[in-house]
Amino acid sequence: MSNAYRVLLVFLFLAVIIAAEAADVVLQPSINDNRPLWISKINLSRQVVPRYEKLELTFDLKGTYRNAFDPAEIDVNGIFVGPDNKTITVPAFLYRNYTRELRGNREYLTPKGSTEWKIRFAPTQIGKYSVTVSARDRTGKTVRSDKYIFECEESNNPGFVRKSRVDHRYFAFDNGKSYVPVGINVAWATSRGTYDYDDWFTQLGKAGCNYARVWITPGIITLASEKLGEPQDRYGIGKFDLASSWKLDYVVDLASRNGLYLMICTDSFNTLRMKKDGNHPFWEETPYNKTNNGPLEKPEDFWTNEAARSLYKNKLRYLVARYGWSTNVMCWEFWNEVDCVSPQVYNVDLITKWHIEMSDYLRNIDPWKHLHATSIGNSNGEKQFDQLPQMDFVQTHNYTTHDFTALFTEIQKKKEYYKKPHFISEFGWEGGVDNGKKIDPDGVALHNGIWSSLLSGGAGSAAYWWWDSFIHPKNHYAQFKALTSFIKGVDFDKERFQRIEDAVFSFAEQPSNKKYRDLRINGPRSWQRYGINKPTAMKIDRNGKVTVDGEVGGLLHPRAKPFKYNPLTIDMDIDHPTRLLLRVGEVSGHGGAHLVISIDGKVVKDVDMPDPDKMEKLESLTQYAGVYEVKIPSGKHTVKVDNIGDDW
Repeated sequence: MSNAYRVLLVFLFLAVIIAAEAADVVLQPSINDNRPLWISKINLSRQVVPRYEKLELTFDLKGTYRNAFDPAEIDVNGIFVGPDNKTITVPAFLYRNYTRELRGNREYLTPKGSTEWKIRFAPTQIGKYSVTVSARDRTGKTVRSDKYIFECEESNNPGFVRKSRVDHRYFAFDNGKSYVPVGINVAWATSRGTYDYDDWFTQLGKAGCNYARVWITPGIITLASEKLGEPQDRYGIGKFDLASSWKLDYVVDLASRNGLYLMICTDSFNTLRMKKDGNHPFWEETPYNKTNNGPLEKPEDFWTNEAARSLYKNKLRYLVARYGWSTNVMCWEFWNEVDCVSPQVYNVDLITKWHIEMSDYLRNIDPWKHLHATSIGNSNGEKQFDQLPQMDFVQTHNYTTHDFTALFTEIQKKKEYYKKPHFISEFGWEGGVDNGKKIDPDGVALHNGIWSSLLSGGAGSAAYWWWDSFIHPKNHYAQFKALTSFIKGVDFDKERFQRIEDAVFSFAEQPSNKKYRDLRINGPRSWQRYGINKPTAMKIDRNGKVTVDGEVGGLLHPRAKPFKYNPLTIDMDIDHPTRLLLRVGEVSGHGGAHLVISIDGKVVKDVDMPDPDKMEKLESLTQYAGVYEVKIPSGKHTVKVDNIGDDW
């Protein structure tokens, strides 16, 4: 898994922050009511609305309901009629305003005023609109407001991000102008909360960037949609945290001011990964868990449980109500790396059906028809997901190399099979932040990744992961400024760019001596049965030609697990002595491993990597990290890299 270990540390860190904040003031108001249904004091934010900009209706609502976020309890909508006489329905939402304050390095919110109801709407046609507010509560009673009139006039807003109608590889705005995402991940903040986003978005905007990715997955990250807490009638699954939602309001508006378009990720694999499976799970703490008053006894029930599916649809409805109006919401992303849930949860058929159901539902209730996507950790992708017509573009996450130049071109070639935009939405130098600081201080891997991904035919430049510990503190924004300046004014989807497949280069003067370079072997990591996890054979001939039977995996699984066992055998015939350098980043904390490297059947490297706590804890072992070297003489040899231990 490419980014799992980063998540849990931040979860635990932020838990302390939020607990301290909650101790000062109750941020979540009551979300129930027990009065006769009534709508009053409707106020329109303006009478003339620029095209694609926000109209906001604010009003008071009384009613009988137990959860303001459940449309089965209280269903409130704005019924809009446009210049073409077509009806558009937009759900309303409960709102509370807050003020923010930075004390030291911690953001604090303070409630401002009482709760109220809002409807947000962005008109897409020039002309006259009308709107009526309707409401139905759990008693079955329905009320409607008077009709209100407003006008839509032209604006400079290019509209929503779509798939290009000219070239399926790219995105474009409603007005036809090309949209090429260039930016980074900013999934969560430190204790400074939205003040971090002030810094990050300002710098991205100055660099000419136009993209960022944020997470709202249930838990305790900065913008978490649903959290555990007391009292339980205000917190938990299906009860949207109004303070976090206010923060996301702020982030969306901040993105608009800085020219950024957001991928909003609604959930991450951690939600459905159990502690016994290691790799930084969050199932035991998720609001979906029955022990936390959620609907699920087991994480694998998420895909089929009726209550869980209904709750997820309510979340999608809330997102449309509160943020759907914004053209700066590039897309809705259902899952981050859904293949990294617990093994028993990863059922491709059920997950596919779930995505179809949720995407179809969201498409039906979203008047602005934002793009839809999902992601998996395996860089090879999952054909059953990637080919879904409901998923508007294909994503790749990759952390398997130090030089992304050639790799991203090869990935792009593979993903073009789907005839959709392909976007590398996560990448970075594997090994984590410390290695990134020490090994890549100048951001060479960052540079190569963002340029090669876009200029090999991708829909945008690859989005780097370590924003808060590498991009920002090392001030690598200049890397993006160079790229955005280079592509400024280029409508990629209109240019019909073609990749140069057979470029030929020659020396002006032939070198007197042969030049050798390193062969770097980097593969995707997978914990699944079979697939890439099978014995792999590689050949290297005297001319430097490399052929591979199978695919080299990024994990070396043991003999003890024959359904994953994937030793690497290299048959080579070379005219000079060389070395094999095996870089180990982590070893399984669920049993350890045992590395054995042999040449022509003779063991030349034998390194036992035992699990010191005998499987009591599941964290990955980093004490064996390092480079393991063997010398290989010239001539014909067979080198085998094997794992005779208990786990990867």
